[in-house]
Amino acid sequence: MKRKDMVHFYEFVEHNFLFKQLSVDDLLFTNYDCPLVGSPVDYYAKKNYFCYIYVGGGRWKTPTEEYTLKAGDAAFLKKGPHRVYKILNGDFCALLIFVPDEFIASVIKNDCDLEFTASNIQNTDCVIPLNLDETLNDYFETLLHYFRLPKSPSKSLLKIKFKELIVNVATGGNNPKATDYFKEISSSRKKALKPIMDEHYLFNLKLKEFAKLSGRSLATFNRDFLKLYKTTPGKWLKHKRLEYGRFLLETTDLNVNEVALDIGFENTSHFIKSFKAQYQSSPLRFKKQLMGKQLHKRG
Repeated sequence: MKRKDMVHFYEFVEHNFLFKQLSVDDLLFTNYDCPLVGSPVDYYAKKNYFCYIYVGGGRWKTPTEEYTLKAGDAAFLKKGPHRVYKILNGDFCALLIFVPDEFIASVIKNDCDLEFTASNIQNTDCVIPLNLDETLNDYFETLLHYFRLPKSPSKSLLKIKFKELIVNVATGGNNPKATDYFKEISSSRKKALKPIMDEHYLFNLKLKEFAKLSGRSLATFNRDFLKLYKTTPGKWLKHKRLEYGRFLLETTDLNVNEVALDIGFENTSHFIKSFKAQYQSSPLRFKKQLMGKQLHKRG
């Protein structure tokens, strides 16, 4: 079995006549009304985005957590790769608000009264669920109303609405994880490599894409990676993916094909060969031996 190509989500959404859109500069509001076809779906978003779901729902999976969002829920999703599963029948409808790093950093620095140092910023997952208070609920309902108007709001008002969302989330006190990430974006330091790698190692990304996510050139990324991990990115990624593949074989009912795709291998045969080299056993044999030991214990 071969892995499907990753969907480039922002490019798919931008200027798509299927979706109602409001935009100003490099900021985009989209009323996304589209079923999730297939499960899971891997996609890459080149910009951060807020997602407010009003019909249906989805389950986003990261290496450490699973996040279920249904109608009435919202989350902030960092730019980069994501994996989503459809969980509810019917359509998937959401309000998507795409914002680049530069805009968030500008609002945090110029429009928010926040004091912070780089040392007290906490690492966050690539999916950050939002706690919605009355103010944020009203905000999203107002945006949905904009799409029903016969005439689009002015560009100046739309830009204010983008700023309003960032300020509300950052200063409202109910979303400290999102606030921490906004602070990280607005700090001048390079992004830490470890959270970038821990969040995204299951995706079949090129090294230059990992470098871009970390805010580094490829040469700087390779040099900093070697200093941190004492090995090359390629060797680390293979070892880390195989470790997680072994964990899935031990703890889930996924078959070998499903595990191979879940951990970022191009195809099953490559996974089998690599797994055997690392663990001196094929994945299928490993699974059967594990099941045999479990049956023996029960007997």
